[in-house]
Amino acid sequence: MSKQAADWKKILLGMPLVDGALQWMRSHTMPGFRGVRLYDVAQFLYQESQRNDLNTRASAMTYHFFLALFPSLISLFTLTAYLPRELDFYSALEQALQSILPPGAKDYVIHDLIAQLRPRAQSGLLSIGFVLAIYFGSEGILAMMRGFDKTYNSSFRKRNWLETRFTAFALTIALGGLLILSILSIIFGEKILRLMLDYLQWGGLVKLAIKSLNYLITLVLFYAVISLVYRFGPALYKPIRGLSPGALFATLASIGTSVLFGMFIQSYSTYHKVYGAISALIITLVWMRINTMILLLGFELNAAVAVNRDLMDANQIARRKQQAEDE
Repeated sequence: MSKQAADWKKILLGMPLVDGALQWMRSHTMPGFRGVRLYDVAQFLYQESQRNDLNTRASAMTYHFFLALFPSLISLFTLTAYLPRELDFYSALEQALQSILPPGAKDYVIHDLIAQLRPRAQSGLLSIGFVLAIYFGSEGILAMMRGFDKTYNSSFRKRNWLETRFTAFALTIALGGLLILSILSIIFGEKILRLMLDYLQWGGLVKLAIKSLNYLITLVLFYAVISLVYRFGPALYKPIRGLSPGALFATLASIGTSVLFGMFIQSYSTYHKVYGAISALIITLVWMRINTMILLLGFELNAAVAVNRDLMDANQIARRKQQAEDE
């Protein structure tokens, strides 16, 4: 740390407001933190931000996930050709994407990618697209799992090559299944809600509440996907079960940043004049880059809880042994 940075740190720590906040953090915890103090979590996150290169890991994940986007869409469209037309799968997919993508990325994925790939989705491409989607998707999961590696041997273990590949493959299949389940839930949920509203003739406020339930289900499924990643991605001896603070943070942060990013794109639309048609591709990459960074930050939060939890457990065991020896 430079002398100037050290001086600024000393000034900040000397402020009564900052000192009071630190004292409060030393004596308080949060739901899902397993008794770990807020101060210990913040200290861990600060130390890891100084030690690890989050940008490099996030960039690697973005690259592999973007490569997996094209074959995944081809496989998805080819597979949905066997679904009944009454389900209107493509409309539901566009509706789901519109709820999470910012405007520029929405234009690129929906109006460019889907519009061009949908006519090319043929039964002969199912096997090729599926294999490529699994390969590139698992490579993205592998890049993510490498980003989840830590050197805290008391909490993190080392996976062998076979276990790492199998975990990446299983996570890719599971996440793909959850994606399809999410889209189908939107399809059937929308149809069920329409039938209920038409049959029961409820008022406007009740209609709004029921429609909001559909967004809540999407939010829960989004949380479930991230929780699944944090449950099986990191090689923890004792994975975090139940409420995952990292998954909750990543879910809310991803939705929040997507909304803010979309507002920014709409307010400052000069990028279209500068980059032309490629601007939508750039926006999609930037949006994916932001979300991979959020995914890593959520993992760091879970890692802070897990490492400090294991340290607390080890200290408790040591104290019990010492008490037993004294007796």
